[in-house]
Formats: sequence, structure tokens, C-alpha cells
Amino acid sequence: MSNANSAIDDYLVASFPLPTTASSSQPLHPAALDVTAVQYTKHPRQDSRLAVATPGVGVSVYDLADQTPLSSITVGPSFAPTTAAIARSTPSTSSQSIRVKSARRTWVGIETPEGKGEIWCWHEEERKEGSTEGDAGKAVWPISEALAALSAPRTLTSHIVFLSASGALALAPADDLTSLASLPAPSSPTPLTRQTLRLIPVSPTSAPDFLPPALVASLPAGTKSHLALIVRARASAAEKSPSSSLVEIGKKKFKKTPRPSSSAVIDAADATSTAPVSEVSEVEIVLIDAQVSVPDEFEPRLGLVSLGKVEVKGRQVVVSDDGFVTALSSDGVLSSFRLSIPPSFVIDTYSSLFFPPEPPSFPTPTLSPIKSLTLSSSALIPSRASLLALHASFIALAAPRPSSSDSSAPIVSITFWDARFGSVIATTDLSVPSAVSTSLSSLSVSLSLPNKHTAIVTLSPSSSSASGSGSRTALFALPLTPLPAQSVLAAVVGKHSLTSRFLASPPSSESVLARAERAEPMRSLAKTGEKKLVLVEAGRKAREAVLERLERVLAPVKEQASAVEQEKAVREAEEVWERWLEDEKDRLWEYNKDKVRVAMEKEKERRVKAIVEGEQGDEEVTRYKKAKKRIERALVDAGAAVRPGAGAEAEGKKSWKDVTAARIKGVNDRYRYMYHRERNKMEEEMGKTVKEFDWDEAVNKVERYEPSLPSSFITALLRLSFPVPLDAPSTDLVIATGAPAATAKAWRHPTKIVGYLLKRELVGENQIEGGVTRFLARAGDWPNILIALETIPDIPESTTVSLLVTVVRNAQASSADSMDVEDASSTLPAPVPSLATFLRSFLKSPYTPSVLRSALQKQLSAVEAVPILEQCDKWLAVWLKSAQAADEDEETLKKRKGKGSKAVQVDLFKLIVPGEEEQLPSLEEIVPFVQAILDAHFVTLLLQRQAHRLLRRLAQHISLHTALVNDLSSLLGALSIYSRKKDDQRRAALEEASAAAAEKRKDGVRKFGETMERRIKAQEKHAEVGAYAVEEFFL
Repeated sequence: MSNANSAIDDYLVASFPLPTTASSSQPLHPAALDVTAVQYTKHPRQDSRLAVATPGVGVSVYDLADQTPLSSITVGPSFAPTTAAIARSTPSTSSQSIRVKSARRTWVGIETPEGKGEIWCWHEEERKEGSTEGDAGKAVWPISEALAALSAPRTLTSHIVFLSASGALALAPADDLTSLASLPAPSSPTPLTRQTLRLIPVSPTSAPDFLPPALVASLPAGTKSHLALIVRARASAAEKSPSSSLVEIGKKKFKKTPRPSSSAVIDAADATSTAPVSEVSEVEIVLIDAQVSVPDEFEPRLGLVSLGKVEVKGRQVVVSDDGFVTALSSDGVLSSFRLSIPPSFVIDTYSSLFFPPEPPSFPTPTLSPIKSLTLSSSALIPSRASLLALHASFIALAAPRPSSSDSSAPIVSITFWDARFGSVIATTDLSVPSAVSTSLSSLSVSLSLPNKHTAIVTLSPSSSSASGSGSRTALFALPLTPLPAQSVLAAVVGKHSLTSRFLASPPSSESVLARAERAEPMRSLAKTGEKKLVLVEAGRKAREAVLERLERVLAPVKEQASAVEQEKAVREAEEVWERWLEDEKDRLWEYNKDKVRVAMEKEKERRVKAIVEGEQGDEEVTRYKKAKKRIERALVDAGAAVRPGAGAEAEGKKSWKDVTAARIKGVNDRYRYMYHRERNKMEEEMGKTVKEFDWDEAVNKVERYEPSLPSSFITALLRLSFPVPLDAPSTDLVIATGAPAATAKAWRHPTKIVGYLLKRELVGENQIEGGVTRFLARAGDWPNILIALETIPDIPESTTVSLLVTVVRNAQASSADSMDVEDASSTLPAPVPSLATFLRSFLKSPYTPSVLRSALQKQLSAVEAVPILEQCDKWLAVWLKSAQAADEDEETLKKRKGKGSKAVQVDLFKLIVPGEEEQLPSLEEIVPFVQAILDAHFVTLLLQRQAHRLLRRLAQHISLHTALVNDLSSLLGALSIYSRKKDDQRRAALEEASAAAAEKRKDGVRKFGETMERRIKAQEKHAEVGAYAVEEFFL
């Protein structure tokens, strides 16, 4: 199950009317509808107060807690902001009122009728609850052009950052906007359509992963640096204004001039048509510091430096704080990338980065593709969508839902995606108020993120269409608390069906390899070395080659050829798969052996250096004794012999030479080699043959690991294995019978390939359309069904119960023919397993008790439940019999209690009965399942006379089990000392380490009585532990 809820509750924050002038004469600026949080420099967590610029009215501050306005500044109907209102509150000490706690300043960008810009700033005295006192003072700062964005984060206490309409970025003190530092606007032949600005505070301890290590290391401590992520959307080709319409071109034939030919009309139409516009966005990374310390200068300077730009294709592009870039095109393609700056970024000093003696040349940032998905046009309208970057790799997508009838109210669907996995985490729907809009054509949707916990969606009437347009704007809040804090795989488990609702179906003509590359490019995002990149690239090419080969080989399976041809194709495909798998293991093995060779060469160099530089002294001997204890502790942890001359290590355990051949934490290499020579000398004196560490043998002992398989590759393999879709609805389960002649069609698939993926637990139930288990059931692949029940965590309860019913009916029909199937076989359909074998795997499959009980009521009859309960009763009897104390003879008891005997570790929760090939299910698996069956059919079972004896036995066994559990629970208090013992030891070790460090800092000067105090504590601790130092106990 997922860690995140699939639905997010929304609520209305505010609604305000739009003036007639703002809605008709001139369109609203897109950035003016954004909502920001009031930044409190003294209270970093006070981010529930929102600043809203209301066109035609003024600026207001709302409280998210109770959705009430706290203060407002009225401007007038001519108020048309071009940016969102930003506010920052600082503690105030100069106010004459005792109720005033802080001074709040609010900035907003305005465009003058002459086309220039102004920054309006209001000064207010703010009370503790957010309201203001007195009239607000206003200051106007004229600038040369209109603004596109403003930002005043809490961490930038005395400066603001603003972005002009042409793309120039500026940093200025909040008190004097004329003393600014700026970056020039980018040169572009086409105008910018939209710009966004996002500031991230950076420091040496908290910096995004996409920054190069050299830049992070150069950041000074206590820096006020910020990273500005600027996204500029522009069109790659400008629209041409038509000189004449197509109607005018056709009117030429009515004139007295000769009628133009058809080719001339077509050429004229092409000349007057609009040029195709492909929207491209540019992402620029800028480092900002308001206090750059320059050598030989007393005052710090304002610093801005561009770290690079990268282009992204898409109508909307957003960038998160962690460097995840998400783009949405007009045709509904949602693409995600990982932003990174190459590690070849070189910097001399931090100040020279901002003020270099020569123009710098930085490496160009790169984008690594992650996902590419096509949104469904039947669930969303991608061309009217709005995109917002959240924390980690999460994004919010708000888009109107297509309406089938004009009478229904418009609905905006808001989906929260994990761009890293391409999955929908949660979703919610908003009904558009009639006062905002009554049709989709006159609706405008925008998203903003005022704080990390809440997103704001703004619904407003579109100025481009008058029909159905309303007169109000509504702000809805979307709490983000149900979303996971980090992007984890557990959050997307079980979200396949939810995600498929918003994705378009791929074309049937597209190959499996093309679908895999489009869904997830097979490349690594980690920063690895050159050899690792070569290995990854070779593996990617090999995976593509084997997919192409398997697609050709399994063509008879897709075409539903005869059973003989399908069997032949399946066997050939399994041979191709085994050869590819062995080649991948060999490639990975050679890479790992090469890593070990390099490590061994470095180890040899360290040994020679330690031997040459080794010195013996009193202080050296003391340090060696401490290091020797750590070495012996490492030997114990690895299972190696500590005493010289001990017997050979157990199979699978390391020898002491293997342990000392690698570096040990906290042990100097010199002391490690001293221990190695000392132990070799001791074994020589004991008459043992001393064999030095064999470097070649260590290389050959490198384990052969299984290759890593991306999810897109696994999905492609499953699609090749099951190319024919299911005919039945998703609620029905078609299971092949045991007689191949009775089936109208032959269903074959490479069982060894599917079994390998299942055993490695790499398959999800909904990884292919219809469900993996339903495809296995259609082919009658029972061996892989048993593996799937144990390894796939999201199989629906209705599917597992249907399989259980099939096994029960087959056992009732002919119990002699049922058999246990262990390994995957290419002969399908396979025989149905016995009830006991199937139940072992069934009980390991996760389920929800209420859903399982409902499925048992609908699909399993009371008669079919009797053999299941009988099998569970047998297992309960075996468990309860093994739990009873057995009589032991005196000799056995004496051996167990004899002096010097060692306790043998035994798994008390594992039981294998003689004659049974597999482990019995645990009581934690049997008892809840029996309870679910009884809850579903208890009344019906009471009406059957033959079931009464079974019910009495179950009642007796359950009562014994309950009594045993109650007895064991009474020992929790007495045995809790053992569970806390490890924590006490760890805590004591930390205290000793801190005490030793403090002792070292005192330079050998000890307080009077401190040594005696430590001895007393040690004796008390020894006495306390000794009371519970027992080797074993009997229940």
C-alpha cells in the first residue's frame, strides 16, 4: 500500500470581484494572480499569512488558518499589477504603540501607461495577530521597464530581487532600490511570453545536489548566498501578420484580371498563414550574494553571476529546489529531467567568482532525461493546464476536465505527480463557481506555492473570451501534508490504476523497445566514474539488443500461431535470455574484479609505506594495543578466529587474513600490518604453515552479482511475454484447465524469463495492462503463480480468492491428480497444485482483512471453505503440539545444562515437520486467515452438520493458542531487560567516548576524586549486569 493518500482536501481561501476595466480593456498579467506568503525574519515558521494583489482593488493579507482578511490597502480601479505582491516583516522597535510588534513592507510591480515600470512599496506597522495600525505609507520607485517577478525571501533580510520583462535580473537593498547590481537581459530574437523566479538559500552544509562540489566547497561559512532559478518561456518563431485573408485571395477570380491558377492560390495561402510556433523555455542558474567580501575592500559588495543556461522544449517548464525540471508541451507530453552542472566547474576564490579579472567560461549545465509521458486528452485539457514544482520531485498539475455537455459546471482536475517515477500520488477535483466561469473556454487556471505546506490554485475568468466569463476570482488552498516528504518507491506502489486514468494509450504500432525508451530512458542519473559509465552504457546497449531479438523470436506468440510454433519460439527466447544473462553477469563480474585489483594495488602500496615509515616507541606500543582491540572486534564481527592457531573458519566465513587485508574503521594501516606480522610470527612458532595473503585468489573470489534491470526493461519483457491482451473484463479471471486439448487457443510465454523476474521481486501486479497474475492464470502457469503470490505485494484480493477457489474445486474433483509443482516449466497449462502447497503461498500474499472478507463472501462458498479450514486446522495442531514442553531424559538435560556448553542459535519461529518439504506457515499467517473465513461463512457453517466437528477442533486449538499467547505476554516485563540491554551498551559506549575526548582536552589534568568515581561506577555497572548475565532460559 502507498504511504500517501490518493485524495487531497481543498478549501476556499478568498474570493474577490474583478473590475470591469481589468476584465475587458486589458488582460491580467499571469504573474499578478500568484499568491505569496508574508516573510517573517524573526519567526521562520510563521508562513500562514498570504499577500494577495487584487487587480482593480489593492493589496490584502489573508490568514490561511481561518480564511479571514487581516489587513488591506485600497488603491483603486486602475490598479493593474504585473507581479505578485511580496511582503516581508521585520521586528520593530521604533513604534510609539505597544501593540505594534513588527514593520511590514509590501512590494508590487506596476506598468505605467507609457510602457515603463514602477515598484510600489507600502510601509505598515503590524500587530502580533497580523492586523495593521495607522495608515500605510507609500513609496514609488520608477524603473526603465515593467517587471515580471519580485522576490524577497526571509533569508535575504535587507534586499529584494526583481526580474524585468526583458529578462534582466537585479539585486538591490530594500531601502534604496537605485543602488543595485544587475545581470543584462539575454539576447533573444523573439519576445518572452512568461518568466518565473525562484530563490533557494545555499550554504556549505545545505546545497542542492546539482551544484558542482568545487562551488559548494568555496561557499563561506555564514554566507547569505541564494540560488536563483529563472525560467523564461519564449517562442522559437514569431507569428507573421497576414497581409490579406484567404477570402481576399479567392476574390481575385471575380476581377477582370485573368483567374490565377490553383498553385498560385495555394502559394498565396501559405505566404499569408501563420508560421508554426514551437515554444521553447530557457532555464538559467544565477548565484546571488548580497555581501561578497572582496580582498582589500572594507565594504561588502552585491554579487550576481550566471552559472549557465539550458534550453527545454515545452509550453510550461518548472524547476524544483532539488533540480528536477518538468516540462509540459501543448500536445500533452509531460517530460521530466535532472538538472546538473558538470563537476569540471573550477573556481579559484569565492570573490573571484563574482568579480573575475577576465570573463569566465563555465561548463554548460546538462539535463538527464528521466520520464516522458503523454497525458490523456479525455481526462485533461493539457493546452489549458498549469504546472507547479513542489518539494523533491513532486509537481502539481491543474487542468480543466473536458465536459460532455455545455450545461454541466466546469471541473478542474488537480493531480500531484512524482516526476521521478512518472506516477500520480494524489488527486482532487474542483467545481468551478458560476461566478468565476460557466464554460471551459472562458476559464483561466494558475498555481502558486506560498509555503512548503500549502499550494494555491487561482480560478479566474479568461479575458480572451467574453462568452461564459464571470466577474470574480477564487483562491483555493490545497494542503500538501498527505504527500510524502521524499520521493520513495513505496509511495507509488498501488498507484498504477490511478495513474492510467490520466495517461494516453500508446499506439498499437509502436514497438516494445520504443515504448520502453519513451517511458523511461535507460541511463543512470548518478554521478559515476568513467569505467562505471562505460559499464552502464554497455548494459543499456545490450538490453536494447536483447529486446529487439526477443521481439523477433516471440513473433509467433503475438500472432497466436499453433501450439507447436509457440513452444519452439518460447524455447528459443529462453535460450537467448540465458545467454544474455550470463554475458551481463560476466561483464559485471569483470568490472568488480577490476575494482578489487585496483584496491589490492593500493593496499600493497600502503603496506610498503607503513613498513618503511614504521617506528617503535612507548607511545607507539600503547596505540597499537588500542588498535589491536579494534582489529579483534572486527574479526569477531566477521566470524573469523581471534586466537592464533585456531581451526579453520566455517564455510562462508572470512579468515583473519581476509579481514586484515581491508581497511578497518578507526585503525591505522601501520597497526593493521603490525598485527598481521605479529600473528604470522605466532603461528610460525606454533608449528603451523604460514600462507601469505593470496591477491589473485582474492580477485577470483569476487561474487558474481545479478545485473541491475531498470523498470522500463522489465515492463518491456513482460509485454513481450504477454503480447495478446486479455479479453475478459478486469473483474473476471480466466484460468486455463489442465488439459491442453480442451482449450480453443494456445497461450504460451517464456516461463523461465517471467520466473526469474518474479524470484528477484522486480515485478508489480499492474506493471502491464490487466495484471501479471491474470496473464499467468490464463496460461495456467501455476509454478509462477505460486512465486507471484509470495513476491508481488499488490495482487487484488479478488484475484487471489479466485485462484484459491480453482484449487479447491480441482482438489474436490480429483485429489489424486493434483500435484506439487516446484520449478517453472515451459509446458503449459501446468497441473494445478495441491491445496496445502497453494495455501503456503497464498498466506504470504499481503491483503486487507475487510477486502479479503468481502471477496470470500462473494466468491467462496461454505462447502468450499471446509477443506481450507481443515488444512489450517492441521497446521494449528502441529504448531500447538510443538509448543508443548517435551519430556527430556536426564542425559539430554545434563548435556544442555553442562558446564562450558555453548548455546545454539535456533529460530523459534520456524517449523519444518518431518515428511513436509516446505516450512509450515506461521501462526501469524494462519490465525487471521481462519478468522476471515469464519467471519465470512460462520453462520452458514453452523447449518452444516459435517462442519460441527471441525469448528469444535478449531475452537479448541484457538483457545490453546490464546492461552499460550497470554502466558508469553506475562513474561514481557521480566524479559524487557534483554531488549534494553543493547541500547544501554550503546549509550554507555557513547558516554565513554565523550568522556575520553573531554579527558584528552584537559591535557592530562584530572579533578580530585575523578578516578575513584569512575571505579565506583564501573563496579556498580558490573554488579547490575551480573544479576542478569545468563546464557539461556527455558519456557
